[in-house]
Order: sequence, then C-alpha cells, then structure tokens
Amino acid sequence: MANTQDVRSETKASHYTAAMFPNDIIPKNYSLRVFFPNQKSYILQSLWALMASSGVFLSIIIATFGFTVIALVRQKKLSDMKTDFINNMTHEFQTPIATISLASEALRDGSIIANEDRRSRFVNVIFDENKRLGKQVELILQAASLEKGRFSINPKEIDIHQIVISAVQHISMQVEKKGGNIFCHLNAFHSVAFADEAHISNILHNLLDNASKYCPDSPEIIVTTNSNSQGISISIKDNGIGMSRDQQKRAFERFYRVPTGNRHDVKGFGLGLSYVKSMIEAHGGTVSVNSELGKGSTFNLFLPFRS
Repeated sequence: MANTQDVRSETKASHYTAAMFPNDIIPKNYSLRVFFPNQKSYILQSLWALMASSGVFLSIIIATFGFTVIALVRQKKLSDMKTDFINNMTHEFQTPIATISLASEALRDGSIIANEDRRSRFVNVIFDENKRLGKQVELILQAASLEKGRFSINPKEIDIHQIVISAVQHISMQVEKKGGNIFCHLNAFHSVAFADEAHISNILHNLLDNASKYCPDSPEIIVTTNSNSQGISISIKDNGIGMSRDQQKRAFERFYRVPTGNRHDVKGFGLGLSYVKSMIEAHGGTVSVNSELGKGSTFNLFLPFRS
C-alpha cells in the first residue's frame, strides 16, 4: 500500500514533515513526511464517545434550564394572580364592613331610632351587607374545598328547566335595572337529569351573574337549552366585552379575572368560572366558551342525564 502512486503523492503533500539530520556539517536534503489515511474519520471515531456524552450532558443542561425558566414564569404568574386575589378580597370585604359600620353608627343616633322608616332602611342595609359578606366567605371556602378535593355531590333527579327559570328570575331584576333584557328558550325535550341541585343552581347563577357584570349598560342575555339522547346542553350568550383567544384559554383558571380596562365596577375573586368547571366535570359534563372581543361571549354547558 505504501508503494502506490496515490500514497506517495499524498505523503509528499502532507503538512506533517520534519528535516532529517539537521545537525550534520553538510546538511542533506532529507525529510521525514507522515501521511495519515482517513485522518478525519479516525479522529471522529476516537472522539465519538466523548462527543456523544457531551451532547447528552448539554441536552440535559438545556432541558433543565428551560424547565427552570418555565417554572419561574408559571410561579410568577401564580404569585401575581394570588396577589390580585388578596387585593380583590380585601376590597370586597372592606366595602360591606364599612357599610355595616356606617349603618350601625347611624342607628346610635336617637333621631334615626325615632324614625321608623329610616331605622328600617338602615337595618335592611346591615342585613343585606351581612348576607353579601357571608356569600363571599362561602365562595372562598368553596374554592379551598375544591383545591383539596373535599367537596361532596348529592345527586338526585332534578328538572334543569326549573333551575334555569329560577336563576333567570333571580338575575332579571339586576339586568332590567341596567336597562337590559334576558331571554330564555327552553328547547330541551327532556330536562330531567341526575345531578346535585345546589351545585347546578350555583353554576347557573355564576354564569348569569358574569353575563350581567361584563355587559355594557344595556345587557342582552339569551339562555338556551337543548337535549339529545346523552344529556342536556345549556348555552348562555351575552353582548358583553368579550375575550381574546388567550383570555379564553385562561378563563377557567383559579384566581384569573378577565381585564375590564377602565371599568372598575366589575368585582369578584376570579373563582366563579373555576368552580363552574370543577363542578361540571365532577358531574361528568363539559364547559366551554366562545367569545370575541367587543362582541360578547357564549358559555356552553353539557350535563349528562346520569353522570
């Protein structure tokens, strides 16, 4: 092999050369040249194990770094959401407490006690605000129970249409006060399902309350029911501020509240939709939302006749 013409040519062109007998008195033009056939492949084969292990360790480092960054971003979002929740909770509690305090102080005035109408008005204010405060505490306790999985469902045969009508009647006064309308289309041919009446009622009240809160001055709300052989579906459509795609993805997250811009009259803890999703899924159903900014939202519920 060393005597072939190709090898001799490659050897003469090799960069690995050294002069021979450099210390002779009469130098001779002799040199030693070394040629490595398949040098690159030999080196790659020699370093393959090292390069492979280095690549594995580099991949692990990159994956660990990426996971750490994602975890930090999620932790920051959760921290921001909890901070907002605490701020909202403080504000929500301060308002009824301040109102009760003022009404109680007013009742200490002898002139108000003597006036039956004014006294009755302040007593009713205290009663209503105390009831409102109790509901807020109950909502927070429900959220804590859901997080720990300590909730109970007591299913029985209930008429979904009756619960829908009751919820619509409850919210209609609030809607009409804002100059709006609420319509109810009960199209389901079969409306009796095996579910927990209290939870289903709370779900509908939450959704209708949101539909009213996030609507402009004249809300238009449409509640529609339909059914098939598997279960009953309920849709609640409004003409409110709507949601972007990202907001729709996060709408059912705990503590998340849809931004309302310059509007500061929309209150809440960001727990309502999280409760709705948890309870519907606990019944074996589904919930989704279709929305467009500035054009309103439609919440779609499906509840099987038997979970």
